[in-house]
Amino acid sequence: MDKFINNWVAPYYLHILHGNYYYLLKDDEQVSFNEKVRKALLVLNDEIIQRLLSGDWREQITGSWFCGLKGWSQYADEIGAKLVESKMTYAGQGHCFALACFANDNSVKYLTEYLNIYLPRTNLHYDQAWVMPALLWVDKQNNTNNASQYLESGGLWEKFIADKDSDLWQIDYRQEYFWNLMNYCRENFMQPKK
Repeated sequence: MDKFINNWVAPYYLHILHGNYYYLLKDDEQVSFNEKVRKALLVLNDEIIQRLLSGDWREQITGSWFCGLKGWSQYADEIGAKLVESKMTYAGQGHCFALACFANDNSVKYLTEYLNIYLPRTNLHYDQAWVMPALLWVDKQNNTNNASQYLESGGLWEKFIADKDSDLWQIDYRQEYFWNLMNYCRENFMQPKK
């Protein structure tokens, strides 16, 4: 394994995947992960981020997640385009996280573009369950209502989940799951906004 992957990807990506840092890591494991993240945030730079975002899904999920933690919204277009392209399995989770952290007009642009493309395609289970709560999070931060068009009765979200048996697809569950991750990161890694 090359030094870059060993330093910037291997210690993080499996814990970022599915929000494992919140849902699976316990006690000493979680403390150790949090310490690694805090140290990484101190030395993270544009060169590292560019390399992460240009890599495979492991690099991308990590790079986007770090951008979100740092609030580096200058990467919103690059991250948003990667989300909409949906070329990398799992990377979209990090992209959604970053766009939710940015909570700006670009976030809304890419999250709604994604939903307009992929919610009508009910046979594709990509990142819809991450994008929808990310948009709800952005709405909450900005006191907007962009998500409502998808959640109305008979709307695209209802049609998308109609053939999915699990309660895991219900929007209340998806929102709580995603918001737990966001709040955990706010409390443990992110500087409060002034």
